[in-house]
Amino acid sequence: MLPRDIEGSTPTDDPMPPTRRRRPWLRRGLWTLLTVIVLVGASFLVPAKTLGQVIPGQTLVDKGAAVTGPGWARSVNDRVDVNGRLRHRPDGEFLFTTVSVDLDVSVFDWIQSEIDGDFELQPLEHILGGRTPQENRTRNLEMMNRSKDDAITAALEYLGVPVEETGVGFNVVVTDGPVDGLLTVDDVIVAVDGLKISSLQSLRDELTRKTPGDTGVVTVENADTLEVRDVSIVWGEHPQGLEGAYIGIGEIVPRIEDLPLGIDVRIDTGSTGGPSAGLAFTLTIIDWLTEGELTGNQRIAVTGQIFAGGVVGNVGGVAQKAVAARSAGVVAFIVPAALVDAAQAKAGDMRVFGVSTLDEAIQVLGELGGDIDDLQLDVQA
Repeated sequence: MLPRDIEGSTPTDDPMPPTRRRRPWLRRGLWTLLTVIVLVGASFLVPAKTLGQVIPGQTLVDKGAAVTGPGWARSVNDRVDVNGRLRHRPDGEFLFTTVSVDLDVSVFDWIQSEIDGDFELQPLEHILGGRTPQENRTRNLEMMNRSKDDAITAALEYLGVPVEETGVGFNVVVTDGPVDGLLTVDDVIVAVDGLKISSLQSLRDELTRKTPGDTGVVTVENADTLEVRDVSIVWGEHPQGLEGAYIGIGEIVPRIEDLPLGIDVRIDTGSTGGPSAGLAFTLTIIDWLTEGELTGNQRIAVTGQIFAGGVVGNVGGVAQKAVAARSAGVVAFIVPAALVDAAQAKAGDMRVFGVSTLDEAIQVLGELGGDIDDLQLDVQA
């Protein structure tokens, strides 16, 4: 016979309450789901190159790729210093734009480039040009430094300041061209066959007199060490059929002697590299050195290289820069003329203007309400 407290319907001391048995299939399902989530999440961190090696038809990521996307648009005003103190500090501002570059492409980056039109998967060669990431970084910083010098020169030339050119520099050596492997972007051409070269025009004049196939001597000076050397080359034939000889350099910029103006213009770009902010720098310097508001008290984004004679050169990633400019809320975006369509495709309601020269950029600013009449240099002792 059982004790009464156990036998009865209501025991005096209730033992451990019964436990609820978990369903085995539910537990297995939860673990499976968690495992899938972890594996999928981890796969996004896997280098796309690794996955591309096992997926047919993915040669691009297999060989190495980079993803480019919108960068940012930032004001140039706080990056310009004139004589260490303010001049005609404008209320409006010019903004220069950048493109973000990711060299470590993950599976997530790969997928993003496929579904988001603001991001683009490109061959690594297009980004690095055969250089290592560090070499490419160094070159971009060098190009930015040269771009700042060109911007200052273009601004002062526009304002009527005489400049003295002392040689011809360049940012590009054409692959397989006559001077490929013989000259570098650190060289400045100072003579051709013993005749002094100080400007782009003097170089063009001398090359026009040369016959393709003949041998000549180009004298260059290293921009950093000032070492001078003679380089023997065979004059090439111009790929566009122009008269005279071709040597295969591009993005030509004159070297300018320091100007005794009693004015010192400095531009701080930090760690930003590349030459595409040149036009923005030039316009900002002009705005600082002249009365009135070149921007019409507005925020205007600008991209484009600046070359000798105020020529505006093309830049890369203008569509993604348009996204950055639009996000910054600017009233307009000034770009090289050949790139208007690419910028317009991503501009939304933002106005886009294409220019080929500094003069055209100034005229656009006039259309936008800027003060462009009687721009004169106002330098105080």
